[in-house]
Amino acid sequence: MKKFHLKLGVLALVASGLVTTVGCSSDDHNYLIKVDPKPEEPGEPGEHVEKATLKVEVVTVEEESVTFKFEATGAEKIYYLVQEKDLAVTAKQVMEKGTLVADAKAEQVVKELEADKEYVLYAVALNKEDAVTFDEKGTAFKTKKAIDIAITITDVDSTHERVIFTVTPTGAVKMRYMIVEKSAMEGRTMTAEEVLEEGFSIVKVDGPTTLKPKVPKPDTDYIIYVAGISATDAQLLVQEEARTKKESEAPVDEELKIMTNMNFVGDEVGHTVAYYLYLSSDQWEVQFTVAAAQAEEDVLKEGRYVLNASQRPGRPGADEVSRTFKILNKGTNALDTDIDYGEIKIAKTSATDYKVEIEMVRKSDVTKRFKAKFEGVPVKGQPRP
Repeated sequence: MKKFHLKLGVLALVASGLVTTVGCSSDDHNYLIKVDPKPEEPGEPGEHVEKATLKVEVVTVEEESVTFKFEATGAEKIYYLVQEKDLAVTAKQVMEKGTLVADAKAEQVVKELEADKEYVLYAVALNKEDAVTFDEKGTAFKTKKAIDIAITITDVDSTHERVIFTVTPTGAVKMRYMIVEKSAMEGRTMTAEEVLEEGFSIVKVDGPTTLKPKVPKPDTDYIIYVAGISATDAQLLVQEEARTKKESEAPVDEELKIMTNMNFVGDEVGHTVAYYLYLSSDQWEVQFTVAAAQAEEDVLKEGRYVLNASQRPGRPGADEVSRTFKILNKGTNALDTDIDYGEIKIAKTSATDYKVEIEMVRKSDVTKRFKAKFEGVPVKGQPRP
């Protein structure tokens, strides 16, 4: 009997130990569960990532192309699609039919568009979770009209005070030009609209015209801008550069002709008085006509009168010199017709005395001049034979 009781006691102790061991094992398991899990890496499922932002800027629009660029943040991919106006487009269609941008920082160009047509540029941006950023309105633009006008600037030359060039248009109904110092154009771009609004008119639009406008500074870089518009309202702007010569390269004037006699006749028509000027010396006989507004027939009006290279024959307008003139060398009986453009200055030096200066640029050589001067009392009426 004693042996039996002993075995029961041992079994009880063993059973008690087993219970204790199982209890400890259970406590260890609970401790391991409470350990913090490994942090998720950015971009793993469960992390919230903001949608990409996307801005589209159209840089230039031509007849058959558009250039644009993107400003994006948080974009892993960008797609774009150009569609005709009034065609509804979804983000899915942009991604399926559009173009995937290779370099989001570079300008994008879409070609083979139709001239004078309205389009809409759609763009989609995807972030790292493929969340879509899409402006369903898109960015609208219109291609330029087909250019049915052409303008060329050739034969560019200069003196120390003038820029010389020839303009040849095709299909133009209106043209204007501007001469601007190159330094003044740094950081800005001239437009056809600006030249057409503020420039000087080119009268002849059906053939070549040579222009020789005066500029302020020698030894200076200038930009020649010529803009034109066609019958279909298409506009075109072309440009060339020219540099004026130094003062030391100024043309050597021909010998100044001193006129000893001067007569004048005034003829008023409307609100303009034309003055017929007759100047002479032993060797020369010179006749020019100038016109002034708000003037009197009997009194020479002081001022500067200009003969333009593009001016046509006929009665001059106010402050102009007529294209009809006479320069006769009495010694050789030869008429001098080699005159392109120039000016006549009339100034009063006393109660009765005047100074009249004539300076005309040669058509055959712009570096040469015809110059004449009279100082004295002009006589009213035609000169006696």
